[in-house]
Amino acid sequence: MKTNNSSLHLSIGLFVIVGLACTAYLAMTLANTTFFAGDSYEVTAKFTAVNGLRAGSNVEISGVSVGKVSSISLDQTLYQAVITMNIDNSVGIPVDSTAAIKTSGLIGDKYVSIIPGADDSLLKDKEILMDTQAALDIEEMISKYVFGSVDK
Repeated sequence: MKTNNSSLHLSIGLFVIVGLACTAYLAMTLANTTFFAGDSYEVTAKFTAVNGLRAGSNVEISGVSVGKVSSISLDQTLYQAVITMNIDNSVGIPVDSTAAIKTSGLIGDKYVSIIPGADDSLLKDKEILMDTQAALDIEEMISKYVFGSVDK
């Protein structure tokens, strides 16, 4: 009787541990974070506007996710948004590439799209991506159209 009770407690304990591990994995997946970060390098880009972009947003090349936005800050001298991105080591980004903030769908999440350049030299860790395109502000465009400040 005692061995049966011990095996019951062991199976319940294992079930609880597996359940907690699954819950932690789901929470980290939904939050777009990784606990065991793979090999990546850091690239910085400056934008005039990053409306709707947030830390954890995807960085994509040709629609394929190659990294994540790790932080967004403000350059106090130029008053530009500074985006720091972690890019997978397996992906090389040419120095003359362009970074643009795009929207997935009409009202979807914002992400950074990198359009690769043709240069042979690649960005290294902690380097700056110089060519950027700010996010389109759909609300501003609609208000200009509605209130008549768009040339016809």
